[in-house]
Amino acid sequence: MLLRILPLLFFLFSGNLQASQYPVEVVEFIDNIRVVAFINEADIDKTLSWIPFEGTPPVTVGGALGAIKGYVAADPEFAKMELTEIELKQIPHHQSYWHYLVRIKTTLEGKSRSHYFIVLMNGKVIQGIREPSSIK
Repeated sequence: MLLRILPLLFFLFSGNLQASQYPVEVVEFIDNIRVVAFINEADIDKTLSWIPFEGTPPVTVGGALGAIKGYVAADPEFAKMELTEIELKQIPHHQSYWHYLVRIKTTLEGKSRSHYFIVLMNGKVIQGIREPSSIK
C-alpha cells in the first residue's frame, strides 16, 4: 500500500522544489566598494526590458532618485541625503534588463554614512549591502 503512494508523494514534493526560485545575486562595484543585493526572479520578470541605442530607459535618473526618495521617506536618517554616485548597469545573466546602482550619503548627528540601492526599470527599489573588506 505504501509503495503505491510513494511515487505520488515523490512527484508532489519534486514539483514544490522546482517551483521555488532562488534570488539573483547582484554583485557590483561602485567607487571601489563591493555592493551585494538579491533580486527575486519574479521582480525581474515584472520589470521592463531596455535595449541601449534603441530608445531611452523606462526609468530615468530622476525617476530612480524619486523612487529612492519614496522608499526612505519615513526614515529620519534620510531627511538630509546627498547623491554620491549613480550608474546604469545590466542585471547579470539577464540580457536587456538593466538597473541603476545608487550611492547615497546621509548625515545624522554629525555622522556620515553611505547607503546603496538598486532601482529596477519598473521603479522597484532594493537596498544593497556593503560587503565588508576581507581581513588581511
